[in-house]
Amino acid sequence: MKARDVMSSPVITVRPDTPVAAAAALLVSHGYTAAPVVENGRLIGFVTEANLMRGQIPQEGWPRPELWDKPVPGTVGEVMTGTPLGMPPDADLTDVVSLMLETNVRSMPVVDDGALVGIVSRRDVLRVVARGELIPAERPAHGDQRLCPCCAPTPDAGPTN
Repeated sequence: MKARDVMSSPVITVRPDTPVAAAAALLVSHGYTAAPVVENGRLIGFVTEANLMRGQIPQEGWPRPELWDKPVPGTVGEVMTGTPLGMPPDADLTDVVSLMLETNVRSMPVVDDGALVGIVSRRDVLRVVARGELIPAERPAHGDQRLCPCCAPTPDAGPTN
């Protein structure tokens, strides 16, 4: 299975000049944890919930943000994570998932010649897993004690019924 087979497209994106509050509202309204940042059709970064929250909430009793030493970030470009990872549409889904797990990201942009064409999220992968679409035909049926790893009797346990 390839990235293109499970990716979501079109992708909800933001621009670097998108206000932080607008980007946060977009993530909340769609139930997303991050969004790709695109400029001139090219993927330039990613903005996450954490990026958008950082520095926005002062501790009770602290001075107002406009009195802080640093200005409060106002745009996505000021808080985004640059140099995003990406995979091509024909990448094997196993490679996409491996990279997502290794780098602890929740979604992977799918990029074709620098242009964002889709995104594979953990939820997209779980949807395929839940439908059983990734199970090879030769996989033993659950309950087959001879072949199923979770049903096989352990050496010190007696036979199961």
